[in-house]
Amino acid sequence: MKEYEKWFKKAESDLLTIKLIITAKDAPFEICCFHAQQAAEKYLKAFLTAHNIQFLKTHQLFLLVKICASKNSVFLEILPNAKKIEIYGVSSSYSDDIDDLTFEDAKEAYANAIAIKDFVITHFFD
Repeated sequence: MKEYEKWFKKAESDLLTIKLIITAKDAPFEICCFHAQQAAEKYLKAFLTAHNIQFLKTHQLFLLVKICASKNSVFLEILPNAKKIEIYGVSSSYSDDIDDLTFEDAKEAYANAIAIKDFVITHFFD
């Protein structure tokens, strides 16, 4: 399995995790939001890895999108999606950093992760 395929597989696992828990009774919506950020991060890293673009170890989606844009400027189109879920990468681990998240927050985070996934797949070989 190629390195970028490993990133895709991990990202798909994050999305599956969201699907499995988002509708559960008393679902931990902060976990859904965290996995949405993680999935988006991994799709971006898959793109970078496939194109042999170096990147520092980071969880900052904004930075990863900017690095992807150095290969293809069209990636700047997903900055709004990245900005909406970037906070969930670290802050969701610390209960004081984020207010109580809702089902709607989790749905929106999931939708942003899917938008980033679809975008990366569409432009993967550009």
